[in-house]
Amino acid sequence: MTRVPLQDPATATGRTKEVFDRVAGYYGMVPTLQQAMAPLPEVTNALWDLSTMTMKEGTIPGELRRAIFVVTATAGECDYCTAAHMLALFRHGWSVEECVEIVEGRPSSRLGELENAVLEFARVVAARPAAVTDEMTDRLGELGWTDAQIVEMVTTVALLKYTSTVATALDIPFEKIMLPLLDGPPFRSEDDRPS
Repeated sequence: MTRVPLQDPATATGRTKEVFDRVAGYYGMVPTLQQAMAPLPEVTNALWDLSTMTMKEGTIPGELRRAIFVVTATAGECDYCTAAHMLALFRHGWSVEECVEIVEGRPSSRLGELENAVLEFARVVAARPAAVTDEMTDRLGELGWTDAQIVEMVTTVALLKYTSTVATALDIPFEKIMLPLLDGPPFRSEDDRPS
C-alpha cells in the first residue's frame, strides 16, 4: 500500500485538478503516481512537462526511449515503472519474453547492435553515472550516435531515475492494467510482492 494518501481525481480542486486534467487528457485517467504527488501540483506539472518533452524532443525513436525507461526502472528496482514501460513496449509490439531480455540485462533479440549499445550504456548511467567513461561515449559515436543523441540518452535515464525514486520510495500501487504482469517474469515472487 502506498506510504502517502492518493488524491482521488474526482475530488481534486484548483491547480491539482488542472494538472490532473492534463494528465488524464493523455492517459484517459490519472495514474497513481500523479495521485501520490498531488500535494505538490507544480512539481507534478513540471514532471509532466519534462516527461512529455523528453519523449518529443530529439531523434531517438520512442520505442528505444521506452526500452531505456525499462532498463532504468529495473536498475532502480521500481516495479511500478518497469511495468508501466513494459506496457508501452507491448504497444510497440514487444512480447513479454522480449521485455524480460532487457530487464535481465541481456541484449534484446528484437533490437540491433546500435540499439543494444544504447541499452548497455543506459544501464551504466542508471546504475552509476560516475562509471561512464570516454570509451563508452566514443563507442556510441563510432556506432553512429551523435553527441546530441548521447545527451538524449542520459536525460532519458535521468527522468526515469527521478520518477522511479518517487514511485519506489512512496510504494506507489500498480494501475489495474498492470496487475496481470505481476503473475509472470520479471517481477518478484508473490511472497516478496508489496501488498
